[in-house]
Amino acid sequence: MSQEDQSALLVEVTPEEILQRAAIDRSTRLPVLFFFTSAAAWLLIATILGIISSTKQLVPGFLGIDWLNYGFSQPAFLNALLYGWAFQAGLGVMIWMMARLCRTELKNPITLVVAGHFWNAGVAAGVLGILGGYGTAMKWLEFPPMVWPILLVSYSLIVVWLVVMFSARRKGSVFISQWYILAACFSFPWIYLTANLILNVFKGTGVAGPAIASWYASNVLFLWLVPVGLGSAYFIIPKIVGKPIHSYQFASLAFWGLIALAPWTGAQDLIGGPIPAWMPAFSGAAQVLLLIPMIAITFNHYLTVKGSHKLVELSPSLRFTFFGSIGYAVTSVSAAVLSSMVMARYTAFTYVSDAVAITGIYMFFSMTMFGAIYFIVPRITGCEWVSGGRIRFHFWGSAYACITLAVVLLAGGFSHGAGTENWDSDMHDANVFSSGYLVGRILAWVFLAAANAVFLHHLALMVANAGRKAGGPTLIHPHAPYDEAELVITTEGAEA
Repeated sequence: MSQEDQSALLVEVTPEEILQRAAIDRSTRLPVLFFFTSAAAWLLIATILGIISSTKQLVPGFLGIDWLNYGFSQPAFLNALLYGWAFQAGLGVMIWMMARLCRTELKNPITLVVAGHFWNAGVAAGVLGILGGYGTAMKWLEFPPMVWPILLVSYSLIVVWLVVMFSARRKGSVFISQWYILAACFSFPWIYLTANLILNVFKGTGVAGPAIASWYASNVLFLWLVPVGLGSAYFIIPKIVGKPIHSYQFASLAFWGLIALAPWTGAQDLIGGPIPAWMPAFSGAAQVLLLIPMIAITFNHYLTVKGSHKLVELSPSLRFTFFGSIGYAVTSVSAAVLSSMVMARYTAFTYVSDAVAITGIYMFFSMTMFGAIYFIVPRITGCEWVSGGRIRFHFWGSAYACITLAVVLLAGGFSHGAGTENWDSDMHDANVFSSGYLVGRILAWVFLAAANAVFLHHLALMVANAGRKAGGPTLIHPHAPYDEAELVITTEGAEA
């Protein structure tokens, strides 16, 4: 899509177009709100499991329940966070954005809701299966083998309607956000089916099993979470600041760079393991090269917002999205730096891999999804968010907590790795050496649980149509000067 085409979309819309947008929003209301509320509920469950698993690692006797020990609660937490929260929040955003960008009403909302119920049933069965001791030991694939066909079929039934909407779109250029959404639509069935066929159907994988699992985890991050998050950012940022993306050429090159390089990553997590040495070296090189599209994307977002940074203080959608863009840069740099043999000496078998995962899922993806939800929900409910103070609490609680998590896990991981490097000390001494950082992790999850509880309650009020019915949009700072708030009102009200 050309720069001129993007600019044309940001001019004042006609009454007919406003009516068309309202019809599109009504058609997507049921499935989008279903996925958002389901995701928010799973997010609160996941953060509670995060508190339990973090405490269990420091105090194994905490709660005294066998099925909540660290070996069960930690993978249950990560899978609930990924499949319960991240995927459902992403699917809700994808449905609404694809309908809006294609200017096409959703024809079968009930089908998506039914598929969503099966997805939730699969996630619930998977989490309970892990806690019951029936999970696997494969990274981000810990659900019992019976679960994956349910999730695959449910996901396929959902995204097929996104493809149908795209094929029925109004003729013209394709937006960069649509590119990313379509990439996510097709990439997950490929990587999920491939990984599960090899690991759960053709079981004789031997040492290739961990390599497949690492490849899958890396590709879920860079071929699903990253495209959905970036697609949302490329939509939200121009909408709020009222101007097109700074460089469409940069956006296109970054997209194809991500798609070309991401499938080759993953094996770098197994440096020094029982696999050919060229595999982690090749994957590490691909991970480093992914910094190129990351730099292009980060500068593109920054230059788009340049001159309108005051809006970051006022707009909930822009503040969360802009923070998420920073989180994407942090995730990419962390993954690249930690993919080298020198660093692996101190980070293998430590908390560092958890730091990269949490940074990608929460600091980048989750914060971007929060921004999209704050933008979308007023449009499909016809009312504004109840309280800017609650949004402010949600942002700062989430921002401080996820930064703390990343720092303490990285520091604790290096501390733990340094302890294991001492030839005359045992593993217990290494764990004690890093135990202080685990206290910080527990506190961070407590803050996240509080922030997510406020978010879930706030979202429930909007779903119940208890939001504000009059006035401008709900800003983070409600008493902002009129000349600053006016810019946000023109693009962020429920009628836009």
